[in-house]
Amino acid sequence: MATVTMNLNPGDQPTKEQLEEIKAASKKPVTFTDDAPKLTDDELHEFRPANPKYYRPNKELISLRLDSMLVDAFKSTGKGYQTRINEALWKGAVEMGIIVKK
Repeated sequence: MATVTMNLNPGDQPTKEQLEEIKAASKKPVTFTDDAPKLTDDELHEFRPANPKYYRPNKELISLRLDSMLVDAFKSTGKGYQTRINEALWKGAVEMGIIVKK
């Protein structure tokens, strides 16, 4: 089976023919080999977007009371401290078994 590749630049739209090729390819069965084995659920959960700029997880704005010492400690790490708090909550939830994996 031949591999078909296409080069699209950011902002380009695929042609009608390219879309048809993509749709046809999506209906073909996947063949796993030693070079490309089927991934486990744990391995799949480790995947991250190649370009996070195009991945926006759903976020919810909430009001949360945290110890001021904790907030100050995160703020002292600089810009992006809220993201780091979110990551710390994810890690804690996984360790506690509340969430299986992100």
